Amino acid sequence: MANKNYPSREYELIAGLGKILASAARRGGPYQLTLGDDAAVRLCAAGERLVLTADIAVENVHFTTDTMNFEEIGFRCMASNVSDCAAMASVPEAALVQLVFPTGDSSIKRKSEALYRGFAMACRKWKFRFIGGDLSGGPCWTIGITLIGRSPPDGRLLTRKGIKNGDALWLSGFPGRSAAGLAALRTWGRQKLPKRYRSLADAHILPHPPVSLGLMLGACTEVHAMMDLSDGISKDGATLCHESKLGLDLSLGHLKAPSDMVALSKELDTPWQQWTLHGGEDYELLFAAGEGFDPASFQAITRRKMVRLGTFTNMRKGVFLREGRMLRKVEQKSWDHVSEKVKRPPYSFCSS
Repeated sequence: MANKNYPSREYELIAGLGKILASAARRGGPYQLTLGDDAAVRLCAAGERLVLTADIAVENVHFTTDTMNFEEIGFRCMASNVSDCAAMASVPEAALVQLVFPTGDSSIKRKSEALYRGFAMACRKWKFRFIGGDLSGGPCWTIGITLIGRSPPDGRLLTRKGIKNGDALWLSGFPGRSAAGLAALRTWGRQKLPKRYRSLADAHILPHPPVSLGLMLGACTEVHAMMDLSDGISKDGATLCHESKLGLDLSLGHLKAPSDMVALSKELDTPWQQWTLHGGEDYELLFAAGEGFDPASFQAITRRKMVRLGTFTNMRKGVFLREGRMLRKVEQKSWDHVSEKVKRPPYSFCSS
């Protein structure tokens, strides 16, 4: 259980490490942001800002070859970093990859080449460069990616802070599709997956963070804070609340879940709301906006549907779910790397 002053055990650990680093991680000079957000930020010449983010993916924790091939693993790991750039209203510019491969694996060359084809596919899609990295042997496949992004001089950088009382919580896409896809893959496997659930599986295997939408939201003054949805609404929503010392009243009753999610929910006897609340790795944009925010123009240009999930309030702390006239606190069941409740690796469905 996390200390009541923090939204999760993972957040508590990072905060403690930040105290140890102290002056080494201080903000100031060209470094406008260091620890504590989706990425660090460096101010460059002519007002341009570099955004730097890093993620680690470990075999049988973040991914497994039971559900993905190595090319897909490479693409997905890179997409996770691209999502962090999008959350800061920036575009990816260059990547460095640190790869650890299991010593003794006779197919290292073939698998590594497949991984790098996945990296290259992501570079082509989002138009950024691959500029270096490192290789080493070790106990299992481990992929560390550092991505450098860029926020233009006339752009507005968005962070997790700045939410105002009464702001609405919005999300691009529909929450929980990745978690539903993972549930389908775990049930049938890749080869026997019913055709009707392939779109859900694709949402998990090949996410597409909305970079152009992130830039547009950054330019909208009604948007006050943003992060990517990587660890589930119950956890990421709690993080946003903590950053601005507010509570969040969620309302899912108006949401119309996609038909494939509803069908899978019935077939697996799992409420789709469970995937929506606690599912991770959607890599969509979770943001807070004022009353003047109108999603229609953004949706028309990007073709990315947006859903309103709730309202931030100064009346209470934490994340609550409104069901009719009832309001109950949401138990956090999203993935937490430091949680004592975790008994086995999640094989994805978690974020770094």
